[in-house]
Amino acid sequence: MNVMTTSPGMKPGVYLKLDNEAYHAGPGISKSGLWTIDQKSPAHYKFPAPRDEDTTQAIAAKDLGTATHVAVLEPERFETAVHRGPADRRGNKWTDAEEYCRIEKKTLLVSSAYDSLLALRDTIHADPWLNKIITSGDGVNEASGFWIDPETGELCRCRPDRYRRDIKLILDIKTAASAHPDAFARAAINFGYHSQEAFYTDGWQACGQPVEAFAFLVLEKANNASKFASPYAFGVYELPPSIVEEGRAIMRKSLARYAECRKANRWPSYTEGVQELSFKRWNYRLTQAPDALDEPLPE
Repeated sequence: MNVMTTSPGMKPGVYLKLDNEAYHAGPGISKSGLWTIDQKSPAHYKFPAPRDEDTTQAIAAKDLGTATHVAVLEPERFETAVHRGPADRRGNKWTDAEEYCRIEKKTLLVSSAYDSLLALRDTIHADPWLNKIITSGDGVNEASGFWIDPETGELCRCRPDRYRRDIKLILDIKTAASAHPDAFARAAINFGYHSQEAFYTDGWQACGQPVEAFAFLVLEKANNASKFASPYAFGVYELPPSIVEEGRAIMRKSLARYAECRKANRWPSYTEGVQELSFKRWNYRLTQAPDALDEPLPE
């Protein structure tokens, strides 16, 4: 097996003080990369379309995500780490607030988003079980793990939101239009959360951190998705082992494909050559759908 050599300063292991930007800019393949390969193609992973991250909407979404993690995972730091800005992002008041937050290294939110996060924080931490999971015990927030996959020799990485060493639990935070269990079950399949649980669990254990439980804390956003709103609904869910195993199979298949592409330095898109499409029986409305017995046997 051709084991990949890691870059200097990024050896396999757990990094406690690696910031989010450095983690995402670091080496190795993540769950999101493998999910892109599965849902789209290796080309979509290797040559992603450029994203305009400087738009007001993109900046606001990023800042809200950062502030949400502080509110949930470090509730005592929220008032000092996040600044309550003006009602909107226009004019000199907002410009002055941006400069202040740049100097003080704070996250800036419009006043309504700030107030909604305060209310969400208090609602979540009023739940005795959640408060205990987040604020007590031997835990670490947003640590980064890097490991060598033994089957492919590829460097992989993950970044759990919270890990409790004493009870061997990973807690992952998600935001959603609905935190209803049926809605989150659909989201788990659509966005690959079952694959994330498998990949994170396997990877974290490869880093020497045992995992015996994995839970998702799902936060319900307001309709405009730029803040949270009453009743500040949330749910805590675990996935059944059977669907996690399906997610693990997706990750293994995608990781093998990634390793092949890297070795050959070829990153194909959807197809190579000519591929015949397949159609469901209900696509045939005016003609008879072919029977499986009528199909020619493979040569």
